[in-house]
Amino acid sequence: MKRGGGLSGAASLVMIFCVLCLAVFAVLTLATAERERQLSELTAGRASDYYAADAEATRIVAALARGEDPGVAVSWQSLSAPWEVAEFSLPAGGEQTLQVQVRLNGDGTYQILRWATAYAGTWQTEDSIDLFEPFF
Repeated sequence: MKRGGGLSGAASLVMIFCVLCLAVFAVLTLATAERERQLSELTAGRASDYYAADAEATRIVAALARGEDPGVAVSWQSLSAPWEVAEFSLPAGGEQTLQVQVRLNGDGTYQILRWATAYAGTWQTEDSIDLFEPFF
């Protein structure tokens, strides 16, 4: 007598393969979710640092326009009277700085000439890599 179920071994193999695939996809999903969480926390921290620097720069520009001491180091460029240009930079999180350049008019008004972030880290060039091996 012949027993049935010759296909049950193949079905078991397909089932095991499906379970392994689902387990691998679950692990990849968890790893991706963790990296996305870390990236979103970093992005939120950098945005918070930038807006804190932006608020401080706004306070400094307002103090300069009123003729008060802003409490930070400001470099001045004198133009033809009554205009002066003030420049300063603030840390804006990570290796970024907020650079501000503002022209102060004699009547208490001002014009923003530059309000931008810039990279403040140091670059180290790598020039020791040999791209081509000599043939001789």
